[in-house]
Amino acid sequence: MNNIGDFLRKAREENGLSLKDVQVKTGISNSVLSRIENNKNQSGVNPTVLRSLSKLYGCNLIELFIMAGYLDDEALSSYKQVFHNADLLTDDERKNTQEQIDLFTKGRKKQ
Repeated sequence: MNNIGDFLRKAREENGLSLKDVQVKTGISNSVLSRIENNKNQSGVNPTVLRSLSKLYGCNLIELFIMAGYLDDEALSSYKQVFHNADLLTDDERKNTQEQIDLFTKGRKKQ
């Protein structure tokens, strides 16, 4: 995949959605989505738009933020190991894991 526009078009098509369907479900106008998919959105893709499309298409928001240039590997390096496969956990498992992390780090200061 060359860019975020191509990725989002493919995700929309794989979900069997038209531009109009996306507009109805997210409030993102046809013209905005078309400009994104055709790589004509010079100002970049709004993070709020990415969040809505991520939910609708069932794709990973972090991956979209990386493609859009909002995050990079350096910014995520300290989280990669901790969150590896975290998307496979249930909400309860995530909550319990966070409680364990909080317990381990209690009283420690960020550097």
